[in-house]
Amino acid sequence: MSLEGLAGRVYGPVAGHVSHAKSAEYVAATGDDPDRWRTAAPPSYAGALLFLIAPRLIADPDVGDHTRVLVHSDQHFTWRGALTLGIPIAVTGTVTRVRERAGLSFVTFDVTVTDGAGGPLVEATSTFLMGSGAAGEPGPDTGEPAVTEGSAHRAISAGDTPGEGVLPTSVRAASRLDLVRYAAASGDFNPIHFDHEAARAAGLDGIVVHGLLMAAWLAQLAAAAAPGDAPLAEMKVRFRNALRPAREAVAAGAVDSVAGGSRSLQLALRDGDIDLVTARAVTRA
Repeated sequence: MSLEGLAGRVYGPVAGHVSHAKSAEYVAATGDDPDRWRTAAPPSYAGALLFLIAPRLIADPDVGDHTRVLVHSDQHFTWRGALTLGIPIAVTGTVTRVRERAGLSFVTFDVTVTDGAGGPLVEATSTFLMGSGAAGEPGPDTGEPAVTEGSAHRAISAGDTPGEGVLPTSVRAASRLDLVRYAAASGDFNPIHFDHEAARAAGLDGIVVHGLLMAAWLAQLAAAAAPGDAPLAEMKVRFRNALRPAREAVAAGAVDSVAGGSRSLQLALRDGDIDLVTARAVTRA
C-alpha cells in the first residue's frame, strides 16, 4: 500500500506536562548542563515532545511494513518561549505531505505543542524516510562495541580560546548504553539505535546514534551562546550521515550574522571531514 493516503491525517492531541523528572533524565542522557536547566527544560527537549506523538504515526496500521527503513532526514524546530517545568501541554501531529521516490516515502510530519491555555510553545516539522525494503546494502559486519565503550563529552583543549564569532568546540560520542538511556529519556525507540540485526536489515553497518541526540549536542552549543530559559528561537537541522556508537565526533559552530540582538549560527557535527549533522540556529534577542 502507498503511504500517500496518510496526507492530512491528524494524531492526538496527547495531553501531558513538561515533567521535572523527565527533563532531568533528558538533560543527563544528552550531557547537558543540569545547573542551567532547573526551572525549564532545554530547547532540545522539543525532541522528546515530538516523540510523545510520533509513535502514533509509526504504529498506524496503514503504515504497516513501511518502517523497515525509518530514518529521520531533517528537522525544523521553532520555540515560542521557555519550556517551563511543570506546565501542562498538548501535542498534536499532522501528516502534511508524502512524496514517493524509488520505493521510499518521504513523510512530512508537523507537530504543535501548546500550553494549558492553548498558546503555542513549540512547532516542529520532521521529514521521515520510510520504506519496506533496505535503503542499501550494509558493509561488512564488524559487530558492535562493548556496551559501555566510547562515551565522550569534553572540550578539545581547555587552553583553546575561540576566535571572534567562533563557538567553543567539543568532542562528543555515545556508548551503546548511552543510546538506551537516550531512548528512555526521549521516547525514540527506533530499533536501528539498539538492535544490531534491525540496523543491518535497514541497510546500515550496525546500530547508529539517534539523529535527535546529535542535534541536541548542537543545540547545546547554540544555547550556550544566549542566556535565559528560552535561548533559541529556531533551529533547522539536516541529518547527513550516520554516527556509530563509540565513534567520536566534533561539534563546532560560528556566528553567521547578528540582527537586533539575535544571532544566526551555523553549526556542524563532523567525523573528520564528514558532515554528520549540519544546522542553522537563531538565538533569541
